[in-house]
Amino acid sequence: MENKQPVDYIIVGQGLAGTLLSYFLLLDNQRVIVLDYPHEGRSSNIASGLVTPVTGRRIAKSWRFEELSQFAKQTYQSIEADLGIKIWHERSIVRALHNVFEENEWARRSGYPEFQTFMNDTPDLTDIEGKIQPPHAWGELLSCAQVAMPLLVETWRTRLVESGIFFEENIDYQQIKEENGRVIYGQWSAKKLVFCEGARVVVNPFLNHLPFLVTKGEVLIVRIPSLPSQRILKHKLFLVPLGNSLFWVGSTSHHEFEGMAPSTAARVWLVQELEKTLIAPYEVVGQLAGIRPTVADLRPFLGLHQEFSTLAIFNGLGTKGALLGPFFAKQMVDFLLGKSGLEPEVDIARFENDAQIGHFFRK
Repeated sequence: MENKQPVDYIIVGQGLAGTLLSYFLLLDNQRVIVLDYPHEGRSSNIASGLVTPVTGRRIAKSWRFEELSQFAKQTYQSIEADLGIKIWHERSIVRALHNVFEENEWARRSGYPEFQTFMNDTPDLTDIEGKIQPPHAWGELLSCAQVAMPLLVETWRTRLVESGIFFEENIDYQQIKEENGRVIYGQWSAKKLVFCEGARVVVNPFLNHLPFLVTKGEVLIVRIPSLPSQRILKHKLFLVPLGNSLFWVGSTSHHEFEGMAPSTAARVWLVQELEKTLIAPYEVVGQLAGIRPTVADLRPFLGLHQEFSTLAIFNGLGTKGALLGPFFAKQMVDFLLGKSGLEPEVDIARFENDAQIGHFFRK
């Protein structure tokens, strides 16, 4: 380890997971460096950042919503105060109910005590009348939020750069070594190296045995001057306000795809669905694509590699990353610092027993 710079943690990847993990580690006065490379298809760059209590056609309650959303709000507002930006936006979602089944399911769910505070059966539609194609019926989800994820990641990267602890580095897995109980990479020696790589995990020889499902999503950025910007709309697509009359519109979802760049086929489909949604005039000003890692059981991956204890992972936040990220980033930090254990539902040990692990690690 001669001439190696000692740090506590090396974080690989600075999407949402790496951003939140480095934030909490630095709050705990840990010496951190962050390695990241601008690979194409980074999902944090295009994510809508929605936090919702209820999701899906069958109106299912989001897992541990009250606990996770409260912690998320506290975390994002603390980051806002630290960075001087606005990233936490409390909104409702006006949701189209397209048929009798959806209307009945909405009515049934909204009658349950655990759903009542989140569901409004009679939303005020004054500001969207004549601008949105009328569906069979409407409902409104309350206690939702929108996290400006690209702004968060970009601004936090600037903070890391200014602090001298961010390095643009395309990680070379075969250069990762272990010496005397520490992990060595490049010019650094650390207690742990934590992979927060998002979809890049599928090319990571230490972790690609884990059951990730990689999904490509594509969205449009659309200017709709006459549409109100205080609420989110869910019709054929989500229309999420970004400010200045711009809306995030999407998204597609494909497990099989060619390339990471935006595709013509996705643009055509999104425009077709938008035409079924809007009466108001609009202008498409951009198209974005991102690749996200989703875990088979829809729970994130936290923990240590079962064979190489200096390697760890914090990944798999999936479509609910804005909600899950803060709570489990803090849990991961507390685990790394020996303050607490990991919940079995998120510990990678739940999948490790039968894993076939490659021996790329050079001791």
